[in-house]
Amino acid sequence: MGSSLEPSEADRFARVARELTALRQTSDASPRDPFLIAIVVPVYNDWAAFRILARAIDTILVAADLYAELIVVDDGSWQSGESVLAEIAGAARRLRVRPAVLATNLGHQRAIAVGLVQASARANVYRAIVVMDGDGEDQPEHIPLLVAEAMAHPNAVVCAQRRRRFEGSRFALGYGLFKLVFRLCTGRHIDFGHYCAIPPAHLPRLVHTPALWSHFAASLIRSGLPLHRVPLDRGRRYAGRSTMNATALIRHGLNAIAVFEDVCLVRLLVLLAAFGCGVIVAMIGVVAVRFCTDLAMPGWATNAGGLLLVVLFQAALLAATAAAAHLNRRALPEIVPARDAPCFLRAPAAPADDNGEANWPPDRRAAC
Repeated sequence: MGSSLEPSEADRFARVARELTALRQTSDASPRDPFLIAIVVPVYNDWAAFRILARAIDTILVAADLYAELIVVDDGSWQSGESVLAEIAGAARRLRVRPAVLATNLGHQRAIAVGLVQASARANVYRAIVVMDGDGEDQPEHIPLLVAEAMAHPNAVVCAQRRRRFEGSRFALGYGLFKLVFRLCTGRHIDFGHYCAIPPAHLPRLVHTPALWSHFAASLIRSGLPLHRVPLDRGRRYAGRSTMNATALIRHGLNAIAVFEDVCLVRLLVLLAAFGCGVIVAMIGVVAVRFCTDLAMPGWATNAGGLLLVVLFQAALLAATAAAAHLNRRALPEIVPARDAPCFLRAPAAPADDNGEANWPPDRRAAC
């Protein structure tokens, strides 16, 4: 199937890709090796937007002189995407489709983790691993820029720091509140999402991190890897409507905070300790007023002291419960994506076309 982008769209993608960056220095003395990257995209029923995205990516790759393996993680979609994948594989020029179909819907974050595990199997042949959403809000025009920044900062994970967004005022307010709560609970600042370029050398470290199963961006912060932020605007969806609502946003935020569970526990214990000290000081003040002055009314000191004692007991109980829950969870086995992700695949990831992996990308030196 040979469907393609409209000429105006193709020209726009090609022009933007050329203007973003020159990916490599060329030499007239020797031919260049194919520049192969991996692109991990989770999809849940959003095949209409993904079709447009894949075509746009292929156009960008041609303009930027890149090859890519598109690792499409079907997150247990009940709408079949086989025809879309076959169409893309048949029409792509610089793109090779590698689908990974999950047996059930795991959620966006875990689908990304599965995709990174699939990429880690061939990490040694990639120059960079790009993670992006499949609806077009992560603009494909920025792929060459992220890859170029990854080459300029080979030890850092290059993250798209969001500037302008188009989700609306309610989402912006909720997202801003999430960042504030995340900062208060963890002491860290989160200002990027999923769109990033990961050096292949860091991929084994990430896929063996249990936190990756909970929240991708938070796990990058928690990993301690150097992060290089690139300010980029967020795009608009190509098709359909977002499934992100208030409940999903709250759950997403809680998963991010859960990555720093131990940090949150320490902060909570320190806060409760300071609160307990304040209660004890108040109790001392009540006793002092009762026995050292004539200001106390009958029964006031007993009521105030009893209330403060109850509050102190509740603070101590909360601290003990939180610590016990954390220690109990630490004793339980954790999901390690590198080990457990294959258990959720309905079938092994395989190329959607008939070309052998050994021949991808084409060897330019053989033609010289």
